[in-house]
Amino acid sequence: MKKILLKRKLTRKRREGGQSAVELALTLPLLLLLIFGMLEMGWVASTKLLLDNVTREGVRSGIIATSTSANTADVIERINGMKPDYLPGTFSVTVTYSTPSSFRDGDITVVTTYNLAPLTPLTGFLTEDGTFHLRSECTMKMS
Repeated sequence: MKKILLKRKLTRKRREGGQSAVELALTLPLLLLLIFGMLEMGWVASTKLLLDNVTREGVRSGIIATSTSANTADVIERINGMKPDYLPGTFSVTVTYSTPSSFRDGDITVVTTYNLAPLTPLTGFLTEDGTFHLRSECTMKMS
């Protein structure tokens, strides 16, 4: 009698052993997608914040301009000089003045764009073409 009860217990344990594997197989993809999505959104947010700060610093260097051509080059140089080494590629920088004929009287606007590649291939579907297109714009009064 004891052998039969012991055999039933062992049989029951064997039948339930596959349940954990099935549950893991069903939940692991969703869990991985959630974790990688959080990492990716943190990466994008961090890079966007960096882009905002670099653009603002570029505008700040541009408000002390002496000439339009030298100023534009200084702004672009300042922005590209602050780009960290871990970001591949380059920033695209556009500098515009509200009154180009007398640029000291108006505003300076700097637009910086960057195409950020995703960290993981699992989150590539979140974008239209597989890259995150980040854009930062800052305007300040020339003084």
